[in-house]
Amino acid sequence: ELELYALLDSPRATGAYRFVVQPGAETLVDVEARIFLRDPVGRLGIAPLTSMFFFGENTPERPQDFRPEVHDSDGLLLQDGTGEWIWRPLENPRTLSVSAFRLVGPKGFGLLQRDRDFGQYQDLETRQETRPSVWVEPRGVWGAGRVELIEIPTQQDIHDNVVAYWVPESVPAPGTPMPFSYRLSWYGDDPRRPPGGRAIASRRDRGTYEDAHRFVIDFEGEKLAALPPETVLRGIVTVAPAGVEAGELLEQVVVHNPVTGGWRLILQIRPHDDDPLELRAFLQHGEDTLTETWTYLLKP
Repeated sequence: ELELYALLDSPRATGAYRFVVQPGAETLVDVEARIFLRDPVGRLGIAPLTSMFFFGENTPERPQDFRPEVHDSDGLLLQDGTGEWIWRPLENPRTLSVSAFRLVGPKGFGLLQRDRDFGQYQDLETRQETRPSVWVEPRGVWGAGRVELIEIPTQQDIHDNVVAYWVPESVPAPGTPMPFSYRLSWYGDDPRRPPGGRAIASRRDRGTYEDAHRFVIDFEGEKLAALPPETVLRGIVTVAPAGVEAGELLEQVVVHNPVTGGWRLILQIRPHDDDPLELRAFLQHGEDTLTETWTYLLKP
């Protein structure tokens, strides 16, 4: 183990940190922090993570590049205190994008690299299929708050343009100590996160309907692979804000993928104005939820 200490000092905050690093196939970093605000702040971000996403399988208009995908992470994973797992594929947006995911008693969040096949990158220099995922596991009770995801437009793959962090719902008055404790896990892949079916690919195009957007989401997992191909699965899909005045779900189809042994969900959405739509989807067999919740912010 390696033990490190650090001091925080800025015009609005001060504090102390203790890091205990345990290297290995999964490198663990236990973090203890005590923060004091000197003045009120508009937003306090705890356990910040950064990464890079230039383009991927879900990028509609890709740059001229010999590489099929270019990213160090391809999604944000969250585990709510209710037990729900949420997956948000990353994007390189045209304009600054800020998303918030409200959680109560979060169990964890992280920026993950799920694509682990060299053929998806073809980059001998950066070897992005080997980039680690990182998971933040709170210690103690963090209460209510939100994980914010910031995606910054970039024209090059040399910039960390993705940021994620925890924002507590309530912040003590200046001068009051704020203790935070959490564990960072750096790893290649972990079937425990999530333990059920996961979205391993999110692709999109303009679909077969006028003014529509089509999403093709491939789910994989042990439970999904054990199902006979003739099993009937349901895709539970929601579009927010609800109502045909914002957007409508034109099509949803769930089919078995005989190549991967997983299942594919196909959606076609038609926005009715220029406001973003929040999409959510997961697979069910009867009343049994088989997968994490896939989410996407559709900006027409």
